[in-house]
Amino acid sequence: MNTHSVTTLSNGLQVILVPMPAVESVTTMVLANTGSRYEKPREQGIAHFLEHMVFKGTTQYPDSQALASTIDAIGADFNAFTSKEYTGYYVKSASRHLETALDVISDMLLQPLLKEEDLEREKGVIVEEINMYKDTPMQYVGNLFDQMMFSGSGLGHDIVGEKLTVQSLAPSNFKSFLQHWYGLGNLVLVIAGDEKVVLDAKTLEVATRCFSKETSERTHDKVQIQSVTSKTSPVSPHRLHIENKKTEQAHLILGWPGLARTDERRDIQTVLSVILGGNMSSRLFTEVREKRGLCYYVRSDVDTFHDTGVFGASAGVDPGRIEEALKVIIEQFKGIASGSLAITQEELTRAQEYLTGTIALQLEESRSLAQFYGFRQLLENEVETPAMVLKKLQAVTLEQLQDLAKELITINGVRLAVIGPYKNKHAFDEFLV
Repeated sequence: MNTHSVTTLSNGLQVILVPMPAVESVTTMVLANTGSRYEKPREQGIAHFLEHMVFKGTTQYPDSQALASTIDAIGADFNAFTSKEYTGYYVKSASRHLETALDVISDMLLQPLLKEEDLEREKGVIVEEINMYKDTPMQYVGNLFDQMMFSGSGLGHDIVGEKLTVQSLAPSNFKSFLQHWYGLGNLVLVIAGDEKVVLDAKTLEVATRCFSKETSERTHDKVQIQSVTSKTSPVSPHRLHIENKKTEQAHLILGWPGLARTDERRDIQTVLSVILGGNMSSRLFTEVREKRGLCYYVRSDVDTFHDTGVFGASAGVDPGRIEEALKVIIEQFKGIASGSLAITQEELTRAQEYLTGTIALQLEESRSLAQFYGFRQLLENEVETPAMVLKKLQAVTLEQLQDLAKELITINGVRLAVIGPYKNKHAFDEFLV
């Protein structure tokens, strides 16, 4: 497995170096310690909007064409992503072009132009993105579930925001957001790939130079997330949301409050999720799709946040057979919790080997490797190596799985969101017990 090193540059930026043998590419990734959860109510969507705006032009690359041409000229790939608790930007390039990648990504984050004409034009793009998600029930049902489960907290609104908040944003909003959240102390730079380049002493020198561009107005200390997350549980008492829409397939998500990111039993939850619905030999796939033909897709779901989580399942089913599908899905969850459908040693071993294999495959690619190390450093302030993670997964026992299932899958604890042709929401009340 890969070795890594963590260092802090003289300018305060944390850097993780992850060398990989026998590759000639490098992923340069910057992760920001912020996401949609921490937005002000009137600025919902700004974290995601900023991700769009940094591609529109910087001090050195004055427009989107200049940025794209620079990356295209070296045959590289660059993109970004926004979640509820972090934001990421990356360039994957041939290793000999690392300096260009560092220069581009640092300019995007430290010196974006944020021109008003670009901002106004991009509002239309994001409004269409909002429309796209709302017209895609398989994705939108997840937004509805979060709105219900985390109503009243920062976890409850859509990452892309709402049309009204997006259309009201001005350059001053973005400058304030950058000042607060994009100081070097609130960022982590990960360089993963070609070991000859990653371990070269000049790499840190180049990184220091690129990330020492003028940002004097920004707060350079790391923002303490505990000060902006809720002191009480963000889980709301709401348990059912039915979106009446004429669809050929009904889409559902059900779930219980799960473990927080820092919970030591998180690895047990991962194994439990795989057994329930993590692959084509899982219980949900076998019982719901293979045996009964009730759905096209069905899978278990796990989300972890700083102070809470979600443990459940999602499926796209025949609208006329949704009640049968829900009964089978819930029966599997409750059967494991009660012990009436107890997990076998064969299932446990198969899940552990599945996880070992999938992690190994994922970490053969430099971008996945950069995310593996970067997320842990950014969100937990420490890095577990792949070997450490695999050791914990292999140590999970049947007793631990049973105990955790019993704790999580509680009577009257499930939440349910559905999109489909259903006018009577009370027809689903029986599944909430």
